[in-house]
Amino acid sequence: MESDGSLHGDTEYRIVYVPAFAVASEEALVTLLDHAEPVTDWLRWQRARGAVLAASGTAGALLAQAGLLDGGPAAVPRVLRSLFRSRFPKVRVDPGSTIAEHDGVHTCSVPASEWQLVARLVDRAISPYTAQWLASTTGTDGEREEGRLTSDDPLVSSAQFWLAQRFAQDFKISELADLLAVSHATLLRRFTRSLGVTPRAYASSLRIESAKRMLRNTQISIEQIAVMVGYSDVRAFRNIFRKHVSTSPSAYRRRGTDRE
Repeated sequence: MESDGSLHGDTEYRIVYVPAFAVASEEALVTLLDHAEPVTDWLRWQRARGAVLAASGTAGALLAQAGLLDGGPAAVPRVLRSLFRSRFPKVRVDPGSTIAEHDGVHTCSVPASEWQLVARLVDRAISPYTAQWLASTTGTDGEREEGRLTSDDPLVSSAQFWLAQRFAQDFKISELADLLAVSHATLLRRFTRSLGVTPRAYASSLRIESAKRMLRNTQISIEQIAVMVGYSDVRAFRNIFRKHVSTSPSAYRRRGTDRE
């Protein structure tokens, strides 16, 4: 992917969002942070000029490395909390929140809350009306946090982030294994041992949870929702939805604002 700008330029931004990224291990993340000075300098420079900053998952470590979370709360993935407490003692890790804010710097600990974080950024940097429209469009307005499988294994946590970003796309588990520098068999074994499901089954559950949110909060057609969450065959989507939820998509939608 080509960059559309340089860290050495003087362009000032209203919003800077650092997405989560996969790392093979905690040691790999520490190595990355030890060599991240150009990025952390740029983040401090942007914040000093008024930019609203945000990071999701592992990317929160870059904000902490830049000193931008010192003295405030931070929403940190469970697998990184011990690292934060030892490496960034001035940061107050908030285990009870999936989104936190400190002095214009926002953090998000789970992929399920990323759209809520984006809506909050739009509210701060653009307008509350635009943020309300975005939340309504993405089906996250008033959305409570759903229970999510979490893992203490950094490899599995990284795999979860990767799958959360790609669950609606065609992907190969072998690609994920290559990215994490492990064999296909090792990934399957550790993922299943940690979460009780295979990576493919986990991605399927993410698809269904996304579909449920859209069914509850939007009027998008079932056919469109099927495509948006990764199913080209609406019949297959209906069958898988019923298997997961024990009812059809249309019946689930009729339940209105009921929350499971």
